[in-house]
Amino acid sequence: MSQTTVTMYGAAATVGMLGDTGFTDKMSYSAEGTVGFGVPVQLGTNKERQVKVLTTSVGQAALAVGVSVASMVVEQASNGTVVYADKDTVPVLKKGRIWVTTDDAVVAGAVANLKLSSGLFTDEAVGAGIEAFTQFNARFLTATSGSALALVEIK
Repeated sequence: MSQTTVTMYGAAATVGMLGDTGFTDKMSYSAEGTVGFGVPVQLGTNKERQVKVLTTSVGQAALAVGVSVASMVVEQASNGTVVYADKDTVPVLKKGRIWVTTDDAVVAGAVANLKLSSGLFTDEAVGAGIEAFTQFNARFLTATSGSALALVEIK
């Protein structure tokens, strides 16, 4: 696909982009199905080698092992989406800072939880449809005024 526009300034961040050059802990897995950038992932059928996206069923946040990291070598589809294809290598962030999409407005410093209906990050309190991650801790480092990109620290 050829480039049709040019902008003078790029976006400050993109979903799945690492937040800085500080310490990170990443592991590589094979994608089981398609996996988007900057989304929480769980272990796949082969627990040692695969990851897949979470579903919208109850208990998903407890299965999340990290967040998929963006790659500059994945080709954009004609519809504008960029995802890891089935069997592609997916880097998964287990510790560090990463840009993610929020479901709604969030406050810097708040705990990041999972909104089951969207599979996105939120700072809403744990309750019906909102679950806390249990295999890692996540906290927002930046705020948003609606559904947007926010920097999250995974510990």
